[in-house]
Amino acid sequence: MESTQQYFRVTDNIPEQAWYWMSLGSIIGAAIMRMTGRDHWALFVGQWAPTFLLFGLYHRLIRPSRG
Repeated sequence: MESTQQYFRVTDNIPEQAWYWMSLGSIIGAAIMRMTGRDHWALFVGQWAPTFLLFGLYHRLIRPSRG
């Protein structure tokens, strides 16, 4: 329970659209890294996208009145 409260203390100040934009930014960043030959970094950064989307979804499902 404490970890959930700590999560919301941090994420309540982040606008809902920020999760979408961070996800999109990680996809674009990964594509740029892939084009410049940094394949391992591209995979690493590209995997952030679903994580950002899940953080936003979790926040919306648990605290729908705040979104």
